[in-house]
Amino acid sequence: MSRIWVSGILVVAGIAGLKTSMFIYFLMPQATSKPAIVSGIFALFFSVTATVAYVSFTLLRASLKQQRKEKLAPGVGEPVAKETVILRYAPDWGLSQAEADVAIFVVKGFSNAEIAEMRGCAIATVKTQLGRIYNKSGLASRYQLIGFVTDEVCTMANDHDEEPAQKVTRNALPLAGRQKSTPRNPECEMANA
Repeated sequence: MSRIWVSGILVVAGIAGLKTSMFIYFLMPQATSKPAIVSGIFALFFSVTATVAYVSFTLLRASLKQQRKEKLAPGVGEPVAKETVILRYAPDWGLSQAEADVAIFVVKGFSNAEIAEMRGCAIATVKTQLGRIYNKSGLASRYQLIGFVTDEVCTMANDHDEEPAQKVTRNALPLAGRQKSTPRNPECEMANA
């Protein structure tokens, strides 16, 4: 952090020095021999430049933080859940609806066989879709996908005051054999810690 401050002060001082020399050269050539005037002008430009730099940096940081919150924050009525993260990143990763469904089941802790049974497809199909998910997302394994989604859920939960709610996936996930009950995995416990 101190390296950033030193670099910032040096940049501000350099810009203030450049402004001072240009001001004196073009507008006050007679003041070049008076160090008090030159120092005063430099101090003025330094303070103005530092203020502008601080305000710009603060606004930029706030804007970047807001953009991150908007990307991670649940929409209106949308709870903080693993499904939310997958559904938010699916367009960025280029996942098909079937791949997004498989990714949701993976992060919920289901095995390939369980996913295949719930979706009414072959295990080989689920494995192929998982390979595509890993390639498109840049993640190497099921565990990295689970870790990534869990970290995002925790970040979203910590950024908001509202309690995380369970998302109803009945309409989001078309499944074969819906009448079967499936085991429920707990959401991120670390978000409450």
